[in-house]
Amino acid sequence: MTVDFRDFVSNYYDNFARAVQTFDTSAMTDILAVLDQVTEAGGTLWVAGNGGSASIADHAVCDISKGTYAEGHKPLRAVALTANGPLLTALGNDISYDDVYSEPLKYYLTERDAVLLVSSSGNSENVVRACKVANAAGVPTIAFVGFSGGRLGETANHVIHVKEDNYGVVEDIHMSLIHVLTQYITSRR
Repeated sequence: MTVDFRDFVSNYYDNFARAVQTFDTSAMTDILAVLDQVTEAGGTLWVAGNGGSASIADHAVCDISKGTYAEGHKPLRAVALTANGPLLTALGNDISYDDVYSEPLKYYLTERDAVLLVSSSGNSENVVRACKVANAAGVPTIAFVGFSGGRLGETANHVIHVKEDNYGVVEDIHMSLIHVLTQYITSRR
């Protein structure tokens, strides 16, 4: 049975609007404080995800780097662990795809840093392992998750959980979180 396209569009945006109105944003204040702490310390925000969430990680770094930069202010440095294809594939081939984000954190993470992990399911082993490495190093961990929240939602220090089971809706909201944070940071400069 074919669904009418207009009904499909209406249903998608009804679900999106409901999800936007009902997810808990209370962790946003703490997440902003982490970003401010990283900026003040001259640290780096490391960002990662898989699939659509990997593109959110890359987009986040663009918005954080270019979008929040202002002459005379300390920059918020951000690096996408998803962006170095040769390193990612070497680690996946030689060690394990489950370790493609945790291994670079072992190499580069400092006490001035924080880690943001984006995962609709919250169960991708590579982001869960990255979160555990960051937690063990004592740096703040942030997770944007959907669906049931998964293991990542249980592991990170600061969690935004979009309780929706549609990948598109979850990813739309996750990207909007980056826009809210970066636009607010920019408004203060």
